[in-house]
Amino acid sequence: MGYNGNWRKAPMGPQGNFARVNGLRLHYLGWGDPARPPLVLVHGYTGNAYAWQPVAPGLAEHFWVIAPDLPGHGDSDPLPDGYTIQKYVAIFGRFVDGLGLGRFNLVGLSMGGRIGLVYAAENPDRVERLVIVDIGPQISRRWSQRQAEPEPEFFESVKEAAERLRRGNPYITAEYARFIAARSLKQRPDGGYVWKWDPALRQGVRAVPEIDYWEVLKRVNCPTLVLRGEESPILDQDVAERMVQVLPNGRLRVIPRAAHTLQEDNPAEFLKTLKEFFGLS
Repeated sequence: MGYNGNWRKAPMGPQGNFARVNGLRLHYLGWGDPARPPLVLVHGYTGNAYAWQPVAPGLAEHFWVIAPDLPGHGDSDPLPDGYTIQKYVAIFGRFVDGLGLGRFNLVGLSMGGRIGLVYAAENPDRVERLVIVDIGPQISRRWSQRQAEPEPEFFESVKEAAERLRRGNPYITAEYARFIAARSLKQRPDGGYVWKWDPALRQGVRAVPEIDYWEVLKRVNCPTLVLRGEESPILDQDVAERMVQVLPNGRLRVIPRAAHTLQEDNPAEFLKTLKEFFGLS
C-alpha cells in the first residue's frame, strides 16, 4: 500500500492523497495534525470524501481526520466485479492498516455506517468509538415510496447539477451545493458533466451473502452513537430506538432540521453532538 503527499503542509487541510489497496488507487482527504488521535469518516452511497467538509475542520481541532473515497466513488478506482458491503469492509480494513492506525474513532454515514458497523463488530480491538449516521438494519418504507426526481444522463454545467442537489435537499445552502457539485462531477469530451461515481453502482450495493445487521449490532462493544435526522426518509424512529436497545453500549440522538446527510443538513448541531460524544465539550 503506497502513500504520497505531505500532511503537515496545511494542518487544517483538506489535503488530498492516494493510497493503493488491493491494486486499487484510493483517494482520501485529511484534515488536521497526524499526531492527534485518528478519526475516520466514511461517506454514503454515491457520495465522496468532500461530503465531510462542513464538519471536518471543526473535528480537526481535536483529531487527525481522514476521509476516503470508497471504490467507485469520487476519485478512487472502481471495482471491476461489482460492489458488496463485504468487499467494502475488507478494503476499508486494508486502508486503515496501511495508514498504520491502531485504535481509531469511526463515523459512517448511510452505507458507510453499515460498513463501519460490520468492521467494528469484526475488529473490536480497533474501534475506540463508533458513530452510525442515519442508517439501520431496516430502510424506511418512505424511501421506496418517495417520488424521486429522475437522474439526468448528464448536466450542461456545474450550476445545473448544484441546482438539482438543492431540489433534492432543501437543507443545504446554494454555496455548499456548488462546492460539492464541483467536486463530484467530471467533464465528458462533449462538454457535458456526469457524476464521478461508477455507473455500475446503479445496481446497488448489497451484502453477499446477506447480513443480519441486528445480530451485528449485538457484537459491537465499543461506545456507539446512533444519529438520526429529524426528517429522515431512511431511518425510522422506532428502528433507531431498537438499535440502541440491542447495542451493548449504545445511545441515540436526533438531529433537528436534518433529513439524511446530517453533516450537510445541520453541520453545527452535528458537530456539537459529536464533540459531546467524544467528550470534547
